Amino acid sequence: VTRCAPHSRVALPLFLAMGFSRTVTTHLRNMTLNFGKTCMPWGVKRSVCAGCSGVLFVLPGVVAFREADIENSRLVLVAFVTQAVLSVMSDYVSTGKDSLWHGLDRWMSSVMTIGMVWYAHNALSPKHVAIAMPPLFCLYHSKNAIARGNWRGYVMWHTAWHVSAVAACSWVMWLVNGWAGLEAVGKLSGVASSWGRAEL
Repeated sequence: VTRCAPHSRVALPLFLAMGFSRTVTTHLRNMTLNFGKTCMPWGVKRSVCAGCSGVLFVLPGVVAFREADIENSRLVLVAFVTQAVLSVMSDYVSTGKDSLWHGLDRWMSSVMTIGMVWYAHNALSPKHVAIAMPPLFCLYHSKNAIARGNWRGYVMWHTAWHVSAVAACSWVMWLVNGWAGLEAVGKLSGVASSWGRAEL
């Protein structure tokens, strides 16, 4: 299996002191030149926590749902569902082996992160951009754990990245939308359930 350039065994000592700028450079390289390559120095080794916690990315899309703007709400929900699928496929199903899922996940997560920072800035205020700091802090440490070949560190920090990112996105959506999203989805679920019972 061909691994991402920064995580080869030869280069590993060089990245023990990897700083923020180097992390960004590495991420950009993995989005382009190493699009479908794995970055895991330990090969195929799965963690339910680090890999499947990505399914939680559906939650912010639910919180953001608005009956008054159902078309845009559907697009936002689809975006978060797509992120959840790509995350699980890359971090759990295809972890440790080369796959296009890795490149797709890197691009989608980057676009979603930038999009949420922009949305928090415009829909709330510039100070709300700081909500992105805890998730990015966790992501930084997750990448450094990979570079050091620290499996336990990776599991802890990557799980924290998913959970904190979901919490941050959901919080932003809740500050803008309140409980309207959950109420709208609840109503739609009730309608779908009643249709199902009627057909029976």
